[in-house]
Amino acid sequence: RKWSIVLRTQLSVRVHACIDKLLNSDGRELRRSLFSLKQIFQDDKDLVHEFVNNQGLQCLVKIGGAADQNYQNYILRALGQLMLYVDGMNAVMNQNEVVQWLYSLVESSFRLVVKTSLKLLIVFAEYTESNALLILAAVTKVDRASKRLLWSNAMKILNEMDNSASEVVLLIITLFNTVLSAIPDQDTFYDTTDALEKQGMQRCTQFFLNRKPVEPDLVEQFNIYD
Repeated sequence: RKWSIVLRTQLSVRVHACIDKLLNSDGRELRRSLFSLKQIFQDDKDLVHEFVNNQGLQCLVKIGGAADQNYQNYILRALGQLMLYVDGMNAVMNQNEVVQWLYSLVESSFRLVVKTSLKLLIVFAEYTESNALLILAAVTKVDRASKRLLWSNAMKILNEMDNSASEVVLLIITLFNTVLSAIPDQDTFYDTTDALEKQGMQRCTQFFLNRKPVEPDLVEQFNIYD
């Protein structure tokens, strides 16, 4: 028991030092710290528990909100590793600002940031059905703050049609289907689909179903939606 207290104290000290460094670094030092974060989480699952219990997620979102795309990519990689652990996933479930940040990144002009944030949202949605409502809450908060229709970040990409990368389109429609299939009540379901339809979802669906060459994965997901 004494040894476990010593270990916990050591972990706590490490985590506080790590968070302090993240918040008070910039330039190359911050980049190095963010780059190593994924490996740190991979090597020590106990550290994940301490990190999320000491406002580590808020720290990442704060940095990510002000950072360039390279830093954002490092944060997303670390977050993806963190979400593999129950403690990490539960922390994301309890802190909707993380999900809001992920959704806001769908609007990024950097494709890798967009793809990674969509992938993490899908992982989050597939973890448990109740997470669909947490995603909807995040989407609602972000879009209402900008006085836009729900899912406007994602629909903007679909409406680019021929200029949209197939991989990104597939991630978006997969996310839509995963969230819609888990919505427990009709009112929320129709509020969501109505918002999508008002932004041209039917036109987008027909475009991607009929686009040549045929892409089976894309067609399958749009057929599920339709």
